[in-house]
Amino acid sequence: MSNKNLSILFTGQGSQFPEMGVELASKFSWVKERYQQSSDILGYDVLKKQENPDLLNLTEYSQPAIFIYSSILIDFVRDKIKASVSNITLAGHSLGEYAALYFANSLSFEDMLKVVKFRGEAMSIVSNPAKYSMYAILKKEDQIIDNSIFGNGVYLANLNSDKQIVICGLRNELENFKKKYALGKYIPLNVSAPFHSELMIESSNLFENKINNVIFKDVEIDVISNHKLINYMNISKTEYSNQLKIQIHSPVMWSDTILKIISMNVNNFIEIGPKKTLLNFIPKSFTGEKISITNNEEVVKYV
Repeated sequence: MSNKNLSILFTGQGSQFPEMGVELASKFSWVKERYQQSSDILGYDVLKKQENPDLLNLTEYSQPAIFIYSSILIDFVRDKIKASVSNITLAGHSLGEYAALYFANSLSFEDMLKVVKFRGEAMSIVSNPAKYSMYAILKKEDQIIDNSIFGNGVYLANLNSDKQIVICGLRNELENFKKKYALGKYIPLNVSAPFHSELMIESSNLFENKINNVIFKDVEIDVISNHKLINYMNISKTEYSNQLKIQIHSPVMWSDTILKIISMNVNNFIEIGPKKTLLNFIPKSFTGEKISITNNEEVVKYV
């Protein structure tokens, strides 16, 4: 990939799986040390917690777990990628934006993990599976959805691609919405809070209070945000906290993010995270190379 324009994408919640990181920790001593360090910061045994799928799916545990795993993959490949590629653009889906900022050296691993911990805890206060739910909708590629249908307890949370959006909100209102609008195949998501909607504003404010004293460094690489597609390179580091706060209660404009990155003459995409998900949202018209780095075999192959 020498002298190519590369974009690296980082996965968010939903990509976690039980015993994530166990194989890497068993093969590399520094990875085992990273998990011990993480356990000390978080106050619980991270790998032990990941043995229980129900606990791992709780946002206060899944967010740190995904970030830790992504950070390990990043530390395997970051130096080699930066040495061999002339232009890099980063983006992360929701939580993945924190991994992107870590790749761009905006915070140390320890400090970014603390920020992610605060995010997971803040978002968990809205968690109520009896009250809220989320659905992915698989729609026809050419289907246009009128945004005026949203509201009254139903919100557009993610615009992932021409074929997939995610909605969230009050469980009863979502059931009525499904009956009223045949937008495509509705797939329930295993979450218990209305992520990326105005119902998360309380969490956003709590998160902001927690990270007020965090001192970010200027990113060293272009990082495109989920919110209004702002490039972190073009804003002051003092604005990063507010950007991350707003992201919690704003829709993830992922499809637009990818189109913006492609317009920057990107030749190749790499996805880093527990599972390959984001490469599936890249338009078919893109003809460049697409690589996933999700596990030990792919790390070794790439490095």
